[in-house]
Amino acid sequence: MSIKIVTDSSVQLTAAEIEQYDIQIVPLLVGFGGELVQDNTISREDFNRQMAASDLLPTTSQPPIGSFVTLYDELTADGSQVLSLHITETLSGTVNAARQAAQLATGDVTVVDSQSADRGMAFQVLTAARMAHAGADLATILAKIAVIRRQTHVYLFVDTLDNLVKGGRVPKIAGVVTNLIKLKFVFELMDGKLKLYTRGRGKKALIKAQTQILDDLADVTRVEAAGISYVGEDAVAAAPRDLMMKVAPETDLLVDRTSPIIATHTGIGAYALMLYVVD
Repeated sequence: MSIKIVTDSSVQLTAAEIEQYDIQIVPLLVGFGGELVQDNTISREDFNRQMAASDLLPTTSQPPIGSFVTLYDELTADGSQVLSLHITETLSGTVNAARQAAQLATGDVTVVDSQSADRGMAFQVLTAARMAHAGADLATILAKIAVIRRQTHVYLFVDTLDNLVKGGRVPKIAGVVTNLIKLKFVFELMDGKLKLYTRGRGKKALIKAQTQILDDLADVTRVEAAGISYVGEDAVAAAPRDLMMKVAPETDLLVDRTSPIIATHTGIGAYALMLYVVD
C-alpha cells in the first residue's frame, strides 16, 4: 500500500523537492483587510513589500476543512494511505482543520502536528516523502519523523515587535519602548511553543546569539541540514547565512524568504535559523 504525503504552504520546500516526491501542498489564506486569497498565489517578495507599506496587519486563515477532505478523498481513492504533516498549532489552526477533515474523509488519513514550521517542518516532510517512495510502512515513517522532530532546533530572530503589537500579542507601549532602545529578541520553538531564548540591543545582538547557538550545538552534535528563512530584503539573511557557512560549510543549507503566514507573525527584518542535528 502506497503512502502519499500532504503538507501546507507554510512549509519551506524547493520546487524540485515538491516535484521529485509528489508532495501535496494545501494553501493557507491571507489578505490585507479585504478578500482572503491562497497564499501561494502571491509572490513572497510582493507580500513582504505590501506588508511593509501597510498599517494593517495581514489577515490569515487556515485552509477550509472542505479543501482537506477533497484532497484526502482524491489521494486515497486508489487505496493509498495519506500522511499529512502541518505547522504547529501554536501558530495556526491548520493541523486542527486537517484532523477534522481526516475524520470526514473516506480513506485512511493520519495527521501529524510537526510542532515546527517552515524548513524545520520540511525536515520531517522530506524524510517522510523519501521513506514513502522507498516503500517504508506508516509506523516506520512515524517513528523516524518523531526522532527528527526531537533533533530539530528552530530559532526566531525578531528585529521589531511591530507585527506582534498589531496582532495584539504585546502591548503597544512595549513595542514603542523596544523600538526606541533597539531591543532585539531571539525565541526558540520548543515542543511547538515559542519561548524567549535571549534579547539584546542592536542587530549585532542577533548575530552574537546565533554564534552562541552554533557553538553550543557544535560541542555535542553535527548539523546535518539547515535553513534560514527571512522576511524583507535579501540583506536580512546575509549575515546569518555567512556565519552559518563559516561555522558549518558542509551543511546542506537552504536560504529563502518565508511564507506569508510566517511573515505575518514575525514582521519585516525577522529571520529564522532551523537546524537538523545528529549526534
